[in-house]
Amino acid sequence: MKQTYRRFCAVLLILCLLCGCAAEKEVTVISLPGEEKMAVEEQNAPEATPTAVRGKTGEEAYHLELQKCVPENLSGITALTVLGDTIIAGGQTETGPSLVSFPIEGGETKTLDVPEGADYLYALCENPGGGFYLLSGTLPAGYLDERGNFTFLSGDPEGNLALARYDENFKRQETTPFEKQYTESSARFFQMIKTDGGFALVSASMLVWLDDSGAETARQELDPNDGWAFAAMQERDGILFVLTRDLFGGEAPELRAFDAKTLTPLEVQTLPLGTAGLGPGEDGTFLLTNSDGLSGYDLASGKVQTIASWRELGAQADAEQIFRTDGGYVLFSPNEAALTLVLWKAGAGSAKQVLTLAVAADCPVWYEFTQLFENFNLSQQEYQIDYTIYLDSPYGDAEPMDVLRTKIMAGQSPDLFAFYSDGNQAPPLAPRAVCADLRELLPDVTDDSLLPGLFDVLTQDGALYVLPLTVRVDTLIMPSNLIDSPGVTLEDLEIAREKMPSGWVPVDSWNTPENLFGLTAAFCIGRFTDRENGTCNFETQEFINILDWCRNWGGDGSTPEAPEKTLMKLGWISSLSWLASRGDIAKTWFDGAGYTYAGYPVGSGGSAYLVLASLGVSTSCQNLTGAKAFLAYCFSGKQESGLPANRKALREELAQYKLGNRTNWYGEPETISEADEEKFMELLGSVTVLEGMDKSLEDILSEEANAYFAGAATAEQTARTIQSRASLYLQEQYPGA
Repeated sequence: MKQTYRRFCAVLLILCLLCGCAAEKEVTVISLPGEEKMAVEEQNAPEATPTAVRGKTGEEAYHLELQKCVPENLSGITALTVLGDTIIAGGQTETGPSLVSFPIEGGETKTLDVPEGADYLYALCENPGGGFYLLSGTLPAGYLDERGNFTFLSGDPEGNLALARYDENFKRQETTPFEKQYTESSARFFQMIKTDGGFALVSASMLVWLDDSGAETARQELDPNDGWAFAAMQERDGILFVLTRDLFGGEAPELRAFDAKTLTPLEVQTLPLGTAGLGPGEDGTFLLTNSDGLSGYDLASGKVQTIASWRELGAQADAEQIFRTDGGYVLFSPNEAALTLVLWKAGAGSAKQVLTLAVAADCPVWYEFTQLFENFNLSQQEYQIDYTIYLDSPYGDAEPMDVLRTKIMAGQSPDLFAFYSDGNQAPPLAPRAVCADLRELLPDVTDDSLLPGLFDVLTQDGALYVLPLTVRVDTLIMPSNLIDSPGVTLEDLEIAREKMPSGWVPVDSWNTPENLFGLTAAFCIGRFTDRENGTCNFETQEFINILDWCRNWGGDGSTPEAPEKTLMKLGWISSLSWLASRGDIAKTWFDGAGYTYAGYPVGSGGSAYLVLASLGVSTSCQNLTGAKAFLAYCFSGKQESGLPANRKALREELAQYKLGNRTNWYGEPETISEADEEKFMELLGSVTVLEGMDKSLEDILSEEANAYFAGAATAEQTARTIQSRASLYLQEQYPGA
């Protein structure tokens, strides 16, 4: 995943530079129903993933291995340093901040003393005289809480900081409070270096130098409005070198030099595009990371030499801070749940069977999605997924979808496909055209293993072309005193409209007839077409009534200044967090009348699934055993974006919400009541349509319906035209029907 996509937004970066999610240590079961289970346990030093030989020492070959390391009990790592073969890490726990030490290649984790009154651990650095220093204090404006959620303070931070010295035995000695309070919202220091006579501290927008007493003597600042942020720093021969990045990605990163005591600006050197991290290299060089790998950088010549390729290692690790050790490298990004170890190991390593994966996307792909593939690579020793993102969007720096289409036409199809969407665009590829039927490969994927009704609506021509991972449910929400159960009809709607309170409107004014029909088109396709036989029947009074309903109920496109009370609300349920937070809002939408997932008034009424992420196997894939292992792993994995398509996973997550074990962005508990859960499961049982499977056909319907809404045709003429165009389209798309 590109570094750009790992950031939520520029404002958040200014506050915390990085926003990571923590995960508890657990045993993950990788299986589909009926399959033999494999357990993968996360440890301080988990099983490594070998890659090709990268170097030799004497007569013995060596290779690099990448490991993900999760420090014991920490929900996320906020501060880190490396002393020889020992890692010192600080972060949050359920009982407050914690400081631990553990060997790089596994061993006992020891808890170290934290200064009294410390609410947050900001940074750690080595003491050249032995031991280390810890920067701690009150909470910053934004911080990682004990549950691993990024939380914002409701008020301004107190900004009280202190510097604690630990001796070579990791025993805390004196603690020196800072003279100045750092109350700026961007003053979340994330790295510290001990220099001659003082300390250099860096946040996203501030570089400061303090003497040994904690008094600030020099400062350099960046204006957040300019879009630049400090990312990491190193000191060499009395000069501070600070990696500085353009948050908007338009400019190449820079290595800015400052006098280590006065912070007087010196030279500026442009770094390769995408550079994300900085560390000390060998023989006066620097270490850099980007989305491709770890490299050495010679300041004098500007020469870059690759040390490790993420593609070869099977996982991304473009961290901000890099520590070089005798055995390899430690890579760290503040606020992430894990750090990365890239270690030299004796021997040539074992070769994995590589499967190529094409991610066909219509929007920038979230890091957590690609993390699923990388976790699979690190979970076992037999297979490796080599993925490439192809994007039908002007945003992001992935390969364009046309490149993938050309490869497929040239007979160079990947082994696997991942389809990724935000639901706002047409799917970039039709799975039916490039994927094999999964029914034989995954016989245990049935209606019982997927969300209710999902298996049936996914099945096309008797075949299952994709394994869904996450979905969204689209429905209409109405007051319970007027509509008491799912399955609303046009007649039900008209009766409800007659009874709605004075001052209410049927739908929001911005929801025009064109928009309302666009939301309904997928249901019309499901109701009036038979894709298996390549036929349709739009010339019916039922379809004409739907056109009239959209015209009569749609708004005028305006945006009133005051909030409107509406009879009908759109429900786009893409997470259980929506069910917990928006669900509460839904209870107030209708003046305390309660809410019902009514569905759309097509046929006997219904709601729709929209698949956000899914996997498919190419018809040319030769390694079906590896493909099956990969699909099984992803199906059992967890993602934050979207509802899990795995019915068991959904039930387990619902249980966590009911227990109060989930929090929102501000750290406040989110809960789902038994009644809300019952309504939601009833909604899933009413789903009858799959959206987005034939966007071209939806466009035909919308184009002609819009002409009717504009007064260019009657409803009967519109139905006749749609029938003609849709019939021709279906005959072309389903010639064998």
